[in-house]
Amino acid sequence: MRLVSPEEPFASNLSALAGRSGKLAGIVEAAVPYPLEVLRAKSGAPSARTGASWLHSRYDPVNEGRLVAGEAVATGADLVVALGLGLGYAVKATLEAGVNIVAVEIDESWLAALLRATDLVPVISDRRFTLILCPGGMGLGDFLDDASPRTIAVIENRAMLAAFPEAALALKGQLERYRLRDEINAATLRRFGRLWVRNLSRNVLPAAASTGVSVLAGRFSGLPALVLAAGPSLDELLDLLPEIALRFVVICVDTALRSVLRTGVQPDFVVVVDPQYWNARHLDGCAAPRSVLVTEAAVWPSVLRLRSRRTVMCSSIYPLGRYVEERAGPVKGVLGAGGSVATTAWDFARILGCTPVFMAGLDLSFPGGRTHARASLFEQRSLATGTRLEPASTAAFEAMRGGRPFQAAANDGSMVTSDERLSLYSGWFSRKVATHPETPTWNLSGQGLAIPGMPCARSQDLLEYPTVRVGIESRLEASLAVRQAGQAGSVESILDGLTVELGRIAGMADRAIDVATNAMGSSGGALDAALSELSRIDGSVLESHARDIVGFLFSSAAEAVGGRARTFDESLDRTVRLYRAVAESARWHATRLSDPSIR
Repeated sequence: MRLVSPEEPFASNLSALAGRSGKLAGIVEAAVPYPLEVLRAKSGAPSARTGASWLHSRYDPVNEGRLVAGEAVATGADLVVALGLGLGYAVKATLEAGVNIVAVEIDESWLAALLRATDLVPVISDRRFTLILCPGGMGLGDFLDDASPRTIAVIENRAMLAAFPEAALALKGQLERYRLRDEINAATLRRFGRLWVRNLSRNVLPAAASTGVSVLAGRFSGLPALVLAAGPSLDELLDLLPEIALRFVVICVDTALRSVLRTGVQPDFVVVVDPQYWNARHLDGCAAPRSVLVTEAAVWPSVLRLRSRRTVMCSSIYPLGRYVEERAGPVKGVLGAGGSVATTAWDFARILGCTPVFMAGLDLSFPGGRTHARASLFEQRSLATGTRLEPASTAAFEAMRGGRPFQAAANDGSMVTSDERLSLYSGWFSRKVATHPETPTWNLSGQGLAIPGMPCARSQDLLEYPTVRVGIESRLEASLAVRQAGQAGSVESILDGLTVELGRIAGMADRAIDVATNAMGSSGGALDAALSELSRIDGSVLESHARDIVGFLFSSAAEAVGGRARTFDESLDRTVRLYRAVAESARWHATRLSDPSIR
C-alpha cells in the first residue's frame, strides 16, 4: 500500500525549493517522476524502493539516518556531501548536529519523485543545506571549488548511485580529486599554518591600506591577455615576448618574473600569493617599477617591498585576513585559488575582462625532464648546488618521483610525465574554462599536459594581434587612479578587540577542560550538570566571531581529538583534547596579535 498521495507533499516541497533556487524548482516541476514506490517501514516511518533496491532501511530508516550522519559528523568535517538526498533522514540528522551538508542529485526525474514522497520542507528551508543537480554526474567539482570546505565527509545513497552508475563514477572521481587536494592542504597546513598567521599579523596594516583588485574588475574588457607561468616551455616564448607585450596585457606569476625581466619586458601585473619563504626568494634582486604587484596579506613580508608601480590586494583566503577585511573594509575582491599561482593568475585575467587568454609555461608536466624555466630560482638553485655525484638532474628526478608520476597525453599528441598534484591543477582549469566560456583560453605549451577545454596554439600566432600597448597603459593609469583602502587606525582597534575575544575563548576552553576532567567517572545529576555546562560552552565558542581563527591551526576536530569515542569517558577525554587545542590556538594567536612590532 502506498503511504501517501504523491501530490500531497510535492507542492510544499516545490515552494520551499523555489525559495532557495527558482531555476532548480522549475526543472523539477517539469520533470516526469521516476517510478519510486513509497512504503511504510516496520518502524512506521516512510521508506522507498525502486525495483529491488531500497533507498533506506525497510525496518527503521530514521535510526539508520542518525547512524550514517553520526559517522560523517564524527570526522569533524566542515561539509558533509550526501550523494543522494533520499527521503532526507541522514540529511536531517546532519543538520541537527549543526553541520553543513550538500545533497547531490543526478537526475531531475529522480529528484521529482523524492519531493513527491515525503515532507522535506524543514530540510530544504534550512540555510545550512544545499541541494545541487549534477546531470551526468558533472558539477560537483565546481561546487566544491567554490565552497572550498577544508574537509569533507561523504554519505552515499546506494540506490540512487546504482540507478545511475556512470554518473556515480563521475561524482566519485570528483570527490577523490578534491580529497587528494584536501590531504595536500592538510599536510601543508600542519607544516606552514603558523607561518601564514605570522605573515598575516605582520602584513595586516599595510594590506588594509592597499587598494583591492576589485577596482580593476572589467577594466581591460576585450583586450587579450598573456599569462606567463614558469614551466620549461616558457623559454620557447621569451625571444618573442617584447613583440607580444605590445599586443597583450601581460600577467606574470612570481616564479616566472626573473625570466621575463631578462627579456627587457616588465609585465603589467605580477601575481604573488604563496606565503612561503622560498617563494618570496623568487623576487630576490628583481625590480619592476612599471608592474602592478597583485598579492594577498599572507605572503612573506618581503614581497610587499618589491619595487613596483603599485600593490593591489585580493581578499585573503585565511580566517585572520578575512576577519580583518570584513570589519575594516572595503572588500578587496576574491581571486580563484586552485592550488597554484597560475590558477590565480588566470582568474585575475578573467576578472580584468580580458579575452582571449593565452597561457605560456603552463606545462603541468616535466617536458625534457625539467621542472621550471631556466632562469627560475628552482632551476638556478639546482644548477648552483649540483655536484658530480648529485647533478641538477637529480633534483628534477626527485621532483617527478615525489608526486606519484604517470604518463598522460600532451597537447602535441605525444606522451609526457605528469603527476597527481599537477593533474589537480589541470582539473581546476578544465572546470573553470567550462564555467566561464566568456574567457576563451589557449595553451601555448605543445609538450604540456593536455587540458580538456583549453586547446593549444602557437606562440607565433600572437604576433598577428594588433598593437594595443598605448590602450593598455591608458586603462592601467585610469584604474590605478581609483583608491580604495581601509584605515590603519580602525584595523588596530579591530586587532585589539580580537585579542580580547581570543582571551575569552581561551578562558572558556580552560573551563571546559576542568568540567570534562571532573565529570569522568561520574553519573546521575553531577554528570547531567557537567554535560549541560559543556553544551553551554560549546554554544558560546561556536557563536564567537573568532571561532574560525582559533580552528585554523588544526584541519579538523578529528585531527585534534583522535577520532570517534567508544565510551562515555573516552568522549569526555576527547573533549579535553579538543579544548586544549582550542586554548593553545587562541593564546598563540593572541600573543601574535599583541606583538608591538606589528603595530
